[in-house]
Amino acid sequence: MHDDPNYPVYQGNTDKRGESRIKQQFSDGRRLFNGFSDQVYFIFAGIASLWLAVVSLTEAVHLSWWSVLFILVFWGLASYLTLPRMHRILTNIYVPNYFFGRTQTGDGLLGDPVNLALVAEEDDIHEAMTRAGWTKAEPVTLKSSWRIVVSSVRKSSYPEAPVSPLLLFGRQQDFAYQQEVDGNPSKRHHVRFWKTPQDWSLPGGKKVNWLAAATYDNAVGLSLFTFQVTHKVDSDTDLERDYAKSTIQYKNPEVTDEVLENFMGDYNSRNGGGDHIKTDGNLPILNLDDVVPGNHETETDRDPDHKHRNLSELAKKAPPDVWVAGALVTLVALLQLGRTLMLYFRPGVRDNLATDLPAAASHFATNTGTEFWTFVVAGASLLVTATSLIQILLAVNVVRGHNRARQIQLALLCLTFVIIAVQIVTDTSDSSTVYAVFVLMASQVFAMINYTSDESLNYTWASTEEKRRAKTARRSSQQSSTDTQD
Repeated sequence: MHDDPNYPVYQGNTDKRGESRIKQQFSDGRRLFNGFSDQVYFIFAGIASLWLAVVSLTEAVHLSWWSVLFILVFWGLASYLTLPRMHRILTNIYVPNYFFGRTQTGDGLLGDPVNLALVAEEDDIHEAMTRAGWTKAEPVTLKSSWRIVVSSVRKSSYPEAPVSPLLLFGRQQDFAYQQEVDGNPSKRHHVRFWKTPQDWSLPGGKKVNWLAAATYDNAVGLSLFTFQVTHKVDSDTDLERDYAKSTIQYKNPEVTDEVLENFMGDYNSRNGGGDHIKTDGNLPILNLDDVVPGNHETETDRDPDHKHRNLSELAKKAPPDVWVAGALVTLVALLQLGRTLMLYFRPGVRDNLATDLPAAASHFATNTGTEFWTFVVAGASLLVTATSLIQILLAVNVVRGHNRARQIQLALLCLTFVIIAVQIVTDTSDSSTVYAVFVLMASQVFAMINYTSDESLNYTWASTEEKRRAKTARRSSQQSSTDTQD
């Protein structure tokens, strides 16, 4: 074959060595920046949460009737920290980062199918959905999350109940609409909407402005993959797709539609909560452009990347993850500082230190008696105090948007986690195992999970970049002013 001059020639470089794929594996459209250190902290937080879950379960079985309470704590740690982070690490490796007709959960699991497309401006969608009897869902906050829990337990009406965030194009839905069933928030119709990126088209070349995922919640239960409390989705998603389409067209007769048949191919699968879903793969495209007459779209509306990735917008407000992590770090730092001060100010401790420290300092190399250990206690107390104050200062600076402070804080959290883990394994902890595991280590893992979230990373990175830009602009302005005066 190789003697044939017309035999096809491989156009690639056969001498090129394989490149490291770690950046590709852990690259994620949800993150504006994903450096090597952030990848390490992200993975370490997952491993730490797994270790914590195992240790907490091991300790729980030795606590007699208290075991019931601590097994619940174990469930919370595993369901809301360990399993989500493990799924996120794995799915970052094998789930493709391009459009293939499925949404993703915040943990990276495949979510609900994308089953509606729209040619519309945002105002057209809001007007059409309102006319059709749909209610816009509130954003997910602590207040709205608590309210939907209470409403679900009491089975009381909550028409604006939030829907869980799903990701498409690396970002959460722009908004969602829903309809309650019989005034019970456990059962509801709902549709999530995403604006498509600028100049984006469906596979095959069809241009649309919006994509949507319509599903029906029929109960509240536990996720099969994370065991979190969540809504359970009816398996026949085509029925909800057709219902949403019918209600829109019924109240908005000017809306036209076409159907891309077998767009994704029919399939049976599971969504992010482990619920069975099935679809015929058809994709209805609704044209809502005439619902609100005229062109009323702004430049920001035309460019979703500007709307969701603008640095100045991201840098304006610290996300809840940063506040929660900072509060936990500060609380534990104050607890540790308080324990250290209580140890130091116990009756007789200061007198012993005052008489023993000089002797301990002069006989440090050979003295292994009481003087040496009081010296160690004093040094350890000073170290704990300094570390606590540094962590509080770092937490404040992370809230202010300093990315370097976030990374230093993560380094300290990783280091202290390892130290406490070693103390627990070797049974040398200066506190009870329950306190070390369920207070110190749990708070550290929770803080690491929050500090390595997409929201925290994007906020601190964007804020740092904005500060750098502002500083460069000030220097340029001062330089121009100096040149003018000269």
